[in-house]
Amino acid sequence: MKLQKVQKLPASLCDAEVRLSVVGAFQIVEDMVTELMGAMKIDGVTCMREYGAMWVFVRNRIEFLQPIAWMEEYTAESYISSFSNVKLLIDTVLKKQNGTIALASRLELCAVDLETQKIRKSSTVGLGETTPAEKSEIDIVFSREKYHPAELLEEICSRSSDIDYCHHTNNISYIRYLLNQISVKDLMEHPIKTIEVQYVNQTHEGDKLAVYRCEGEGLFTIQHDGRPAVNCIITRE
Repeated sequence: MKLQKVQKLPASLCDAEVRLSVVGAFQIVEDMVTELMGAMKIDGVTCMREYGAMWVFVRNRIEFLQPIAWMEEYTAESYISSFSNVKLLIDTVLKKQNGTIALASRLELCAVDLETQKIRKSSTVGLGETTPAEKSEIDIVFSREKYHPAELLEEICSRSSDIDYCHHTNNISYIRYLLNQISVKDLMEHPIKTIEVQYVNQTHEGDKLAVYRCEGEGLFTIQHDGRPAVNCIITRE
């Protein structure tokens, strides 16, 4: 099954240059993935209510190939590209009107039991042999970087507006924490080409988070009580 939607880019998802922002890109991907899973009856709410589990993002890599401007029409497509006993991969592409890909994302998810907090098999949360998987249009490979904190950049407290329906810090809030370490001028002069986020541990309302620059180009980590919550690698032009 492939979810396909034709949309126009709203101002709320634009950056300082009135183009699709990085946060906007993550928002579109999350909304598309959520709607796709909802149509397949394997979404997070169904997973909680019927299977006693929750889907968690493991990692997401987004590649920016072409800009999308405010009010520009584009086609968004999301589909399952593969899944295994414990892993689900969903690809999302945004295409311009001429059919070329402007943005490509690969999101890895897994299901976690609400009581034990252990990873559940895909077959116990609605995935099975009849689940459709589409041939991937993109070639996205996750990185294998090591994250060693080198410089403390900011300390943040996760607030109520950062919390999702699972009562964890929302995935996109982490993106905001990370991008706030780069100035608007710097982002305009050196736009982000790729961003990969690894969601390592969950955090909650009131948790004190520390944002670090790591050893190596474009590497960041967000930690809670000395343990990584999120790792991120950013490459720019």
